[in-house]
Parts: sequence; C-alpha cells; structure tokens
Amino acid sequence: MGLRERKKLATRRSLQRAAVRLVLERGLDQVTVDDIAAEVGVSTRTFFNYFGSKDEALIGDGPPRASDEGRAVFIAGGPTGDPIADLRAYLGSFLDDAPEGYRSTMADLRMRKCLVHREPSLMPLMMARFAEAEQAITADMAARLGTGPDDLRPRLGALLASTLMRFTMQRLHGGEADGLPAEPDAPPTAEERAALEDSFDETFEALRAFFTGAAEDSPAARPGGTA
Repeated sequence: MGLRERKKLATRRSLQRAAVRLVLERGLDQVTVDDIAAEVGVSTRTFFNYFGSKDEALIGDGPPRASDEGRAVFIAGGPTGDPIADLRAYLGSFLDDAPEGYRSTMADLRMRKCLVHREPSLMPLMMARFAEAEQAITADMAARLGTGPDDLRPRLGALLASTLMRFTMQRLHGGEADGLPAEPDAPPTAEERAALEDSFDETFEALRAFFTGAAEDSPAARPGGTA
C-alpha cells in the first residue's frame, strides 16, 4: 500500500472512530456530520468524500475480508487440499491481511458491538454489513467447489466459516471490555499473535475432532480448549 493510500485509510479510520466515539458520548440524534468532521479536523466535504451519510461512517466496513492472494489460493484448492486445514488458512488470512491491522480491526468491531447495544436502530445496517461479508465468502466457496452461489454447499460453508470466525474471536476476546484499547493501530505483539494462532488451532482441532470422532480427551475438546 502506497503512502497516499495509507493516508486515505488513516483519514477514513479517524472519521469512523470519531463518529462512534461521539455517538457513544452524546447519543445518535445529538451528533451531526459537521461534528464528526470537526472532531477529526477536516471539512464536511472531505467527510462526504469517504461516506455517504453519518450512519455509513458509524457502521464501518464490516468484518475483515480475505486478501486477493488468500482468496486465490483457497479457490484453487489450496494451500493443502484438506478442506478443514484450508478453511483455517483462509480465515486466518482475514486478519493477517487486514490493511488496518489485526488489533485495529478487533478494536473497531468491539466498539461497534457497544454502539449497536446503545443504539439498536443501527442493528439492521450492521447486520447488512455482515450479510455482505457472508455473501463474499459464499462466492469463494462456490468458486472452489465449481458450483453456483445458490448451491446449498457454498452457503452452508460460508455459514460455518462465519460461525468459526466469530467463535474464535469470542474465545480470544470474550473477557475484554468493549471500547478502543491503547494503541489500537500498533502491530499485534508476539503474545497477541501467539494467542490468535492458538485460538484458531484449538477451534479447528475441535472441529476436526467433531467430524472424525477423535478422542474426547483431546486438548481442544476439554473445557476452555486447553491442555
């Protein structure tokens, strides 16, 4: 990503976070586009270069998406040819390749969870964002299987993928408070990266054990998913 693209992404992120922060502080009806732009130090015209409305800025871009490279590998039947291992790699690329970074992505998702709890009128828009992401996964599943997106298998695969991602993130971050942590744009620490990898590994180990009937005393099958 070039310098210009990084600056545009930073401005977009700043406007989104300012919108969420102000609405959490004041309430949805007490915040205007002018307020959001002023908070970031840009013009209202600049705001509308990025978003069509206040609600669009509040809802954000939805869940992370796989990179073009990650999609291409998965669609081609890789990286291993094993469906469970390949699904794990595919979902892992969602966070590895997020342009704003793993920590930032998770922080934004947690902020919006708090937002829709405070402002339930935004829930339909948020659900539409997640539906768009699930449709994109369905298309990738269909391309890998060589079927149309209306085939039942890609749709079930996308539902499984979305559930696995959500389950993994809930296990990893379930005990954290909503809101924006310190230094959300900093790269994940080695400990955070290891925790993410462990959470994915345990989730997919349990998934494989479920389908293969592996021993119930495997680490992933135990309460908490640890050895």
